[in-house]
Amino acid sequence: MNLNVTRLADMRAEIDRTELNAVDREILERAYAAARKEWRVQRKKKYRAGIETRDESHDELVYQARKHGPKELRKLKTDLEEGRITPQDAEGKMRNFVAEHGHLSDLHRSLIEDDSQLADLHAKPLHEFQVEADLTGRFPALAGTGRKLGDYVRQVQEQGN
Repeated sequence: MNLNVTRLADMRAEIDRTELNAVDREILERAYAAARKEWRVQRKKKYRAGIETRDESHDELVYQARKHGPKELRKLKTDLEEGRITPQDAEGKMRNFVAEHGHLSDLHRSLIEDDSQLADLHAKPLHEFQVEADLTGRFPALAGTGRKLGDYVRQVQEQGN
């Protein structure tokens, strides 16, 4: 049996194809359950961090839109009516205001897209999440740093003693 596998799917395959006595099978099943739990926790942490970031961004976006939007328009209208700015200056400021509103709208759309990505993350099977989280393809120096089935077996055995 190969205890050096790091992916959940490979762990499951090793457990299923190896003939074991009941005690050893129970230890391996508990080790596999510990590995799955660890990856579920990682996925949940990433999801929660994404939700928190999205919520903070949304709150800031709403704050900026409410704080500056109506006040700027009222000031612009008053300045124009009272002759403090020329119609040309007012037109320029309106263009800037519309551009800023467009920028805020784009940010809001990106937050909506984040919602869909977060929902996908939450629904993603653990083995897919694990494959995507594996950075050894981009960073070869990380190869061998993931926890192996043998590590989980030792953890389960230590907890049992």
